[in-house]
Amino acid sequence: MSETLYKVLDFSRPIDRQSFVEVISELDGLSPSHKESTLSEGQLKTLIATIFTYGLHYDEVPKEQRELLLKAILEGKQPLFDLSQTFARHLMNNLDSSEKSQLEALQNIEYDLKRPLSNESLVDFVEMELLDQTTSYRKWEYGRFSVAYLTAHFSTQAQWKKVEKTMKEKKPRPEVYLKSFGKELENARYGLDAHEQVLLHLVVKAKLWPGKTTMADYLLAGSIVQQHLLGLSLRSEKLAKALVNAMERTPNINKRRGGPKL
Repeated sequence: MSETLYKVLDFSRPIDRQSFVEVISELDGLSPSHKESTLSEGQLKTLIATIFTYGLHYDEVPKEQRELLLKAILEGKQPLFDLSQTFARHLMNNLDSSEKSQLEALQNIEYDLKRPLSNESLVDFVEMELLDQTTSYRKWEYGRFSVAYLTAHFSTQAQWKKVEKTMKEKKPRPEVYLKSFGKELENARYGLDAHEQVLLHLVVKAKLWPGKTTMADYLLAGSIVQQHLLGLSLRSEKLAKALVNAMERTPNINKRRGGPKL
């Protein structure tokens, strides 16, 4: 059986964070009457990140709503869409020489940004060079990135440093705490869907006990985020509150079996 070797993504390289709205504004300022324009490297990467995000998540909504999904991504109205757009930018930072040549060639083409999916060469590049790897052998990396992104996204409410300090003092057994935390998330008071419960459980596990978080955990997280990102974004505030309240209600005392030890 042959093995396919690949490099794990390097997330240390800087990325641009220009939004699609900012690209449109720039181009309108330069040439408001032109329907099609060539793009700078940064503008093209923004367009690619937008198409990537749509391609990764369009199955979440019915066909008749996909135009609205694309519009929401283009306008940047849902905060968690930035998760997948940021991942796409890191993918582009890790392209091999052949893929980089394809990306450079795409800069010579004029694009109609009012119809971002209209250029077949660009859509093919996104599908073949970015989406294919994300939905196959890099899905666990997408999941790991998603968990880290969500951990940071929830940081204001979760106060992770305070939580980590408590865990260090109380030293609860990870398997006991995580089981209790999972049970707490099932409580009807939070109104969470099953996939939301699993994802929050994985976020806490990866944050507090990264050494116990497996590739299977990250694969599961990647699948959940890919299939439910729009819903997660719409309910992100509710998820943050549920995360905080569930952690507060979960016992963190290190209870050991057996009688007192002499």
